[in-house]
Amino acid sequence: MSTFKYISVKRVELDTVTVHCVQAPEDGELTNAQIIETPGKLILVDTLQLKTHADELKTYIDSLGKPLDRVIITHYHPDHWMGSASFTGYPVYALPEVIGAIGGMADYFIGYHTSLHPENAAEVIHQTKYLPTEPLEEGILEIDGVKLNLVKVVDTECPVNLLIELPEEKVLLAQDLIYHKVYGYFGDRTSDGQYSFDNWIAALEDLKTKGYLHVFPGHGDPTDSTVFDEQIGYLKYVRKLVYDGLQGEELIGKIIAQYPDYRLLLTLSMSNYMLFVFQVQ
Repeated sequence: MSTFKYISVKRVELDTVTVHCVQAPEDGELTNAQIIETPGKLILVDTLQLKTHADELKTYIDSLGKPLDRVIITHYHPDHWMGSASFTGYPVYALPEVIGAIGGMADYFIGYHTSLHPENAAEVIHQTKYLPTEPLEEGILEIDGVKLNLVKVVDTECPVNLLIELPEEKVLLAQDLIYHKVYGYFGDRTSDGQYSFDNWIAALEDLKTKGYLHVFPGHGDPTDSTVFDEQIGYLKYVRKLVYDGLQGEELIGKIIAQYPDYRLLLTLSMSNYMLFVFQVQ
């Protein structure tokens, strides 16, 4: 299938797998769901946010003609799991910390996003919860002869993120550790209440050494390992502004001026609100 009303799809065909990067439009925060296509199965990583987008994602998966083995959710931010109800009946996996975080915040997130769509909430927001219940462990997971290396990263873009490596293909599904040409969200703090910039930069510096050929971000288009330096540069710039005491429109305006071609202004306003308003209420 090549035409959709909402989602866009980019396929990267490799020796042992094909990775399908399915991207929501801007009102879905340019969020990516990734489909790992093995010789005989499909693995879905994240499910988008809006019902309309997730339903199209499900239609695309059905068109591939292979069974969906499982759904994996990488972290608790709602743009990556609220579409899961489009996949009712399939097992949904996540790290135990992510299962707990989503379970604790699901009602709040669904209620909040419902309030943003007073005219048509039932059409665009799943009103029923379908949450991850199957725990994942770090390390090698083999499905249909393909090895996935599951890596937990803490205190970066959010408290717990799951990265998925395909070691044989030198592929990284980075999800929200990477925003490619998209304004990265920096509104979560570390577990001890500190800014997350230093931990996030250190994690990216480590990933730079791994020799990945393909990097699939949580937001923006698939890319290669050059994206690590781009993301590090963005975080260092924003870190300096925050450490210099900038907030609100002054902070947002400086970031936009430095990165005028980036997309999704929403993440800047969300970051500012969560870092300087919500966190101190």
